[in-house]
Amino acid sequence: MTTREEIELLVERRYYEEALSKVHKLKDPLDQIEVLTDIAVAIYQHGGPQEWIPSIIEDAMYIAKKLKDPANKAVAYSTIASSLAIMEYEEDAMDFFNRAIDETDSIKSPIEKGVVLSELAYHLALAGRPDTALELFNIAFDTIIGAEIGYNLKVDGIIRIGELLEKAGDTLPSNKALDFYRMAFDIFDKLHVNQRAAIVEKKIELSETIYDVGLPPIRRALLEGRNHYALALIEKKYAGVVRLIGELEVALWMKRVNNIEYLDIVDKAFEHCENPHFTEANVQKIARLLTELGSLKRALEFAREIKDIRKRSDALRAIALELAKRKEFEEAREIVRSIPDPRIKTEALTEIIAIEEASEGI
Repeated sequence: MTTREEIELLVERRYYEEALSKVHKLKDPLDQIEVLTDIAVAIYQHGGPQEWIPSIIEDAMYIAKKLKDPANKAVAYSTIASSLAIMEYEEDAMDFFNRAIDETDSIKSPIEKGVVLSELAYHLALAGRPDTALELFNIAFDTIIGAEIGYNLKVDGIIRIGELLEKAGDTLPSNKALDFYRMAFDIFDKLHVNQRAAIVEKKIELSETIYDVGLPPIRRALLEGRNHYALALIEKKYAGVVRLIGELEVALWMKRVNNIEYLDIVDKAFEHCENPHFTEANVQKIARLLTELGSLKRALEFAREIKDIRKRSDALRAIALELAKRKEFEEAREIVRSIPDPRIKTEALTEIIAIEEASEGI
């Protein structure tokens, strides 16, 4: 019997005709629709025979229209919608999303309706509409919570929403993924799904660290410990100052997971960046990254270039505190003296004195 995995492998290898010939062997019509739309998107993205795409999508539509169950039909329509959106058929995509929403009105069970709405939300995220997706995830959650049944009967549906939130986050760049991960973590944490909560918490930390270059393939490589592959992706996709920031972000992640190679990455990042042109935001970001990386001499060079007085003061304070933690108190005080904001200067000096007294056991 043909499996989805077998067909997906053919698609990955770009054997599209052979993959299409096996779709009808799948028993589940939803699987058939997912595979057909995956093939269409793969052809679109990898320069396959573009003229095949309309007929492939028509086949998926035909299978969807034959479905009797409104829950299955809603999921089918949303699957087609997200693939159309990825292929830039925006108007058709919204038409199918609206059809999917309409189908959910016929779902009687609030638990099933909530889960189906979260499937639609996941596909909206895939379609590049994360804000609308988050709104729909919240509606899905409220639909299940508001059901007039025992709480224990709601748990599986809520966990499914958490899984789809996490899955949506995995498809988005860091700045968009974080809201999905945080909502998923909240669900898993409150329901004591500890293993999933721990995984999502790590994804949150990674997305916060790898922020400027936080594309899904880069984050996935780092989660799997393939740091040099992540750096190769950054080199391929970014240049100049953005590449420098990205490589420093990777170095910081490596430091946080106790990989001592991070020191080499910092040095190489600056070697790669020739004739850089820094904006004020770049300078602030690089100063912060270098401070967290412990590269304080370099951090100081950037901190002194920050034009905004409060932000320059904050950056200098952070460096001074790092020096104090290393028990380099004179150097720390010297930097404090250069802090332009009087309030931040006073706070920094107080903190350094506290660190010094603690180190001496006073």
